[in-house]
Amino acid sequence: PWLEAGAEDGLAARVYRETEGLPFFVAEYLAAIGSGALGTEAAEWSPPGGVRDLLRSRLLGVSDAGLQLLAAAAVVGRSFDFETLREVSGRSEEETIAGLEELIAQGLIQEMRDGAARGHLAYDFSHEKLRSLIYDEASLARRRLLHRRAAEALARRAGRAHGALPSQIARHELLAGNEAAAAASFRAAGERARDLYAHSEALDHFRTALGLGYPDSAGLHEAIGDALTALGEYGAALSSYATAAAHGAPGTLAGLEHKLSTVYARRGEWEMAEAHIQAALVALDAAGESEVMGRGQEDGAAGTRAAVYADWSLIVRHQGRLDQAQELAEQALALAEAGHDEHALAQAHNMLGILATGRHDQTAAQRHLERSLELAERLDDAGARAAALNNLALARSAGGDVARALTLTEEALRLCAAQGDRHHEAALHNNLADLLHAAGRADEAMEHLKQAVSIFAEIGVEAGDVQPEIWKLAEW
Repeated sequence: PWLEAGAEDGLAARVYRETEGLPFFVAEYLAAIGSGALGTEAAEWSPPGGVRDLLRSRLLGVSDAGLQLLAAAAVVGRSFDFETLREVSGRSEEETIAGLEELIAQGLIQEMRDGAARGHLAYDFSHEKLRSLIYDEASLARRRLLHRRAAEALARRAGRAHGALPSQIARHELLAGNEAAAAASFRAAGERARDLYAHSEALDHFRTALGLGYPDSAGLHEAIGDALTALGEYGAALSSYATAAAHGAPGTLAGLEHKLSTVYARRGEWEMAEAHIQAALVALDAAGESEVMGRGQEDGAAGTRAAVYADWSLIVRHQGRLDQAQELAEQALALAEAGHDEHALAQAHNMLGILATGRHDQTAAQRHLERSLELAERLDDAGARAAALNNLALARSAGGDVARALTLTEEALRLCAAQGDRHHEAALHNNLADLLHAAGRADEAMEHLKQAVSIFAEIGVEAGDVQPEIWKLAEW
């Protein structure tokens, strides 16, 4: 009766996924559901007895070598390539070829012709339930051995072009029982995901590495805080940074205090943001006094201090202390120039441009912001580019050039969306809505406003409390 008109599409779709449309499998699953043997809400379904019996019967005529290849392939995954299968199975090249030919002839494995045309010998199980049955019926010792071989095989090719993903290696190391190696690979997988701006994926990998006992727990907590900040989960980000500061080396304290300040600034908690930015400066002073630095280290310290001063300038500007904000931004520029730090230079010019726009000095605003944009593009710094583009758009808009402001904001929005920075993306949708409204494009303005509201509603919400200051972000 559950399959009659009006039955849940989700259940029908699940049956299709489980059976892959094979009529016998569909009938067996429907019978099992009808008898209550399969709970429709269960997270996992065990194949009905008839399905298992059919799959086992298809394995009866397989040779020992073929069965070993099937076990190795089941560990690698639904799809696998020839070289990985050969290495994991421990068989010679000729034995692997002969075994695959046997398995293909019996319809257990399919050759993927498209991959062969591109020079890759790739194969696929005829059905996922066959793969899972073979995997489940292998002994734990056998599975661990095969997973260890799979991790080693993938690691050997990881340095090649199109090498294995760290997450694949980590999964095999974990299932092989090698938790220390798995933790290191999950850390690497998190870094790879972070570099691709896949922040949720990075967060999962970092947390897994932490749970597996990766030794640099402070570094992981900091990386987790970075991912949470990009996702707009500010309360959790503050907790992660605080934990990193408590367990990290003294030399990391200044950077962590700076990041804590940044999160508080995003939430509009300016007094807390200033307290942490000042703590970052105290930590920098302590680091400078505790070691004798050479010329290169002095330059690096000047650049770091310049970035801190630039962010401090933004904080005090929001508190209405405009003269101090200007002084701090000028100090940031001088320090960045002294340290020959182009990243800090881009940030200092960006801040000076914001201040110039605020006092209606269009000439100075455009000079500083165009210089910031030029530096960011040369450095290929997407975050600095988005900031400079946004602030240059605000300056252009203030000067009456709405058309140019629209172009700049659209480019900044594309960059922020690609980086996965949810808060800045929401702010840019909001800024773009204002510009489109000013240009008389009301329908487009409303679409961007809806997107801004949708994202803003997801950011910084803790225990159901919405923080109004988050919605006011316009420049950074």
